[in-house]
Amino acid sequence: MDIWGNDRVGIRLSPVTPDAGNTAPDSNVMGLHGYLIQQLNTLNLAYLHFVEGATATSREVPEGVDMDALSAQFHGPFIGNNNYDLEMAVERRAQGKIDAVAFGRLFISNPDLVARLFHGAELTIAPRESYYGGGAEGYTDWPLGQY
Repeated sequence: MDIWGNDRVGIRLSPVTPDAGNTAPDSNVMGLHGYLIQQLNTLNLAYLHFVEGATATSREVPEGVDMDALSAQFHGPFIGNNNYDLEMAVERRAQGKIDAVAFGRLFISNPDLVARLFHGAELTIAPRESYYGGGAEGYTDWPLGQY
Protein backbone atom coordinates (compact mmCIF):
# COMPACT_ATOMS: atom_id res chain seq x y z
CA MET A 1 0.00 0.00 0.00
CA ASP A 2 3.03 2.24 0.35
CA ILE A 3 3.43 2.11 -3.42
CA TRP A 4 -0.17 2.17 -4.68
CA GLY A 5 -2.03 3.83 -1.84
CA ASN A 6 -4.83 2.36 0.24
CA ASP A 7 -7.50 3.84 -2.03
CA ARG A 8 -6.27 1.60 -4.87
CA VAL A 9 -6.10 -1.63 -2.87
CA GLY A 10 -8.99 -3.95 -2.09
CA ILE A 11 -9.26 -7.33 -0.44
CA ARG A 12 -11.36 -10.41 -1.07
CA LEU A 13 -12.62 -12.46 1.85
CA SER A 14 -14.24 -15.84 1.61
CA PRO A 15 -15.31 -16.64 5.18
CA VAL A 16 -16.88 -20.07 4.63
CA THR A 17 -15.15 -21.40 1.52
CA PRO A 18 -13.21 -24.55 2.39
CA ASP A 19 -9.46 -24.22 2.07
CA ALA A 20 -7.37 -26.51 -0.12
CA GLY A 21 -7.98 -30.07 0.94
CA ASN A 22 -11.57 -29.25 1.89
CA THR A 23 -10.63 -27.87 5.31
CA ALA A 24 -13.67 -26.78 7.28
CA PRO A 25 -14.28 -23.05 7.93
CA ASP A 26 -12.97 -21.52 11.14
CA SER A 27 -14.97 -22.52 14.22
CA ASN A 28 -15.78 -18.85 14.93
CA VAL A 29 -16.41 -17.31 11.50
CA MET A 30 -18.32 -14.34 12.91
CA GLY A 31 -15.70 -13.48 15.53
CA LEU A 32 -12.69 -13.96 13.28
CA HIS A 33 -14.08 -12.10 10.27
CA GLY A 34 -15.76 -9.44 12.38
CA TYR A 35 -12.38 -8.66 13.92
CA LEU A 36 -10.66 -8.79 10.54
CA ILE A 37 -13.19 -6.36 9.04
CA GLN A 38 -12.73 -3.98 11.98
CA GLN A 39 -9.00 -3.99 11.31
CA LEU A 40 -9.51 -3.50 7.57
CA ASN A 41 -11.68 -0.46 8.32
CA THR A 42 -8.64 1.29 9.77
CA LEU A 43 -6.87 0.99 6.41
CA ASN A 44 -9.47 2.89 4.32
CA LEU A 45 -9.25 0.36 1.49
CA ALA A 46 -10.79 0.85 -1.94
CA TYR A 47 -13.24 -2.02 -1.41
CA LEU A 48 -14.06 -5.32 0.26
CA HIS A 49 -14.92 -8.13 -2.17
CA PHE A 50 -16.86 -10.71 -0.18
CA VAL A 51 -17.78 -14.26 -1.22
CA GLU A 52 -21.22 -14.83 0.26
CA GLY A 53 -21.35 -18.57 0.82
CA ALA A 54 -18.77 -21.03 -0.47
CA THR A 55 -16.97 -20.26 -3.72
CA ALA A 56 -18.29 -22.21 -6.72
CA THR A 57 -21.08 -23.86 -4.75
CA SER A 58 -24.03 -22.23 -3.04
CA ARG A 59 -24.86 -19.20 -0.97
CA GLU A 60 -25.67 -21.41 2.01
CA VAL A 61 -23.61 -20.81 5.13
CA PRO A 62 -23.15 -22.75 8.36
CA GLU A 63 -25.59 -22.10 11.19
CA GLY A 64 -24.69 -18.98 13.14
CA VAL A 65 -22.98 -17.25 10.21
CA ASP A 66 -24.66 -14.06 8.99
CA MET A 67 -22.99 -12.71 5.86
CA ASP A 68 -25.09 -9.53 5.85
CA ALA A 69 -24.08 -8.78 9.45
CA LEU A 70 -20.41 -9.23 8.54
CA SER A 71 -20.56 -7.13 5.39
CA ALA A 72 -22.45 -4.35 7.20
CA GLN A 73 -19.42 -3.90 9.46
CA PHE A 74 -17.24 -2.72 6.57
CA HIS A 75 -17.13 1.07 6.20
CA GLY A 76 -16.17 1.25 2.54
CA PRO A 77 -17.48 0.02 -0.82
CA PHE A 78 -18.68 -3.57 -0.60
CA ILE A 79 -18.66 -5.94 -3.60
CA GLY A 80 -20.91 -8.98 -3.24
CA ASN A 81 -20.07 -12.23 -4.98
CA ASN A 82 -21.37 -15.78 -5.41
CA ASN A 83 -24.16 -17.02 -7.64
CA TYR A 84 -25.67 -13.61 -8.30
CA ASP A 85 -28.16 -13.13 -11.09
CA LEU A 86 -29.50 -9.78 -12.25
CA GLU A 87 -32.59 -9.88 -10.04
CA MET A 88 -30.60 -10.64 -6.89
CA ALA A 89 -28.01 -7.98 -7.73
CA VAL A 90 -30.66 -5.30 -8.24
CA GLU A 91 -32.55 -6.33 -5.09
CA ARG A 92 -29.48 -6.42 -2.83
CA ARG A 93 -28.25 -3.10 -4.23
CA ALA A 94 -31.66 -1.51 -3.61
CA GLN A 95 -31.55 -2.83 -0.03
CA GLY A 96 -28.13 -1.23 0.46
CA LYS A 97 -26.48 -4.59 1.10
CA ILE A 98 -23.96 -4.23 -1.73
CA ASP A 99 -22.37 -1.36 -3.61
CA ALA A 100 -21.46 -3.54 -6.59
CA VAL A 101 -21.56 -7.17 -7.62
CA ALA A 102 -18.90 -9.45 -9.07
CA PHE A 103 -20.69 -11.88 -11.36
CA GLY A 104 -17.58 -14.04 -11.63
CA ARG A 105 -18.26 -17.21 -13.60
CA LEU A 106 -20.98 -15.62 -15.74
CA PHE A 107 -18.35 -13.36 -17.33
CA ILE A 108 -16.37 -16.37 -18.56
CA SER A 109 -19.12 -17.68 -20.82
CA ASN A 110 -20.80 -14.33 -21.50
CA PRO A 111 -18.15 -11.92 -22.77
CA ASP A 112 -20.91 -9.37 -23.31
CA LEU A 113 -22.54 -9.95 -19.93
CA VAL A 114 -23.46 -6.32 -19.32
CA ALA A 115 -25.26 -6.06 -22.68
CA ARG A 116 -27.03 -9.40 -22.13
CA LEU A 117 -28.28 -8.29 -18.73
CA PHE A 118 -29.36 -4.91 -20.12
CA HIS A 119 -31.31 -6.52 -22.98
CA GLY A 120 -32.62 -9.48 -20.98
CA ALA A 121 -30.80 -11.89 -23.30
CA GLU A 122 -30.24 -15.52 -22.44
CA LEU A 123 -27.07 -16.26 -20.45
CA THR A 124 -24.71 -19.09 -21.27
CA ILE A 125 -23.62 -21.27 -18.36
CA ALA A 126 -20.14 -22.69 -18.85
CA PRO A 127 -19.36 -26.20 -17.67
CA ARG A 128 -16.81 -25.99 -14.84
CA GLU A 129 -14.43 -28.34 -16.63
CA SER A 130 -13.99 -25.70 -19.33
CA TYR A 131 -12.58 -23.12 -16.91
CA TYR A 132 -8.99 -22.05 -17.39
CA GLY A 133 -7.97 -25.02 -19.51
CA GLY A 134 -4.90 -23.31 -20.89
CA GLY A 135 -6.26 -22.55 -24.34
CA ALA A 136 -8.99 -20.59 -26.05
CA GLU A 137 -11.58 -23.39 -25.92
CA GLY A 138 -14.01 -22.69 -23.12
CA TYR A 139 -12.25 -19.48 -22.21
CA THR A 140 -12.17 -16.98 -25.06
CA ASP A 141 -14.35 -18.71 -27.65
CA TRP A 142 -17.81 -17.93 -26.28
CA PRO A 143 -20.11 -16.25 -28.83
CA LEU A 144 -21.83 -12.93 -28.29
CA GLY A 145 -25.48 -13.02 -27.30
CA GLN A 146 -28.48 -12.38 -29.52
CA TYR A 147 -30.23 -9.12 -28.67
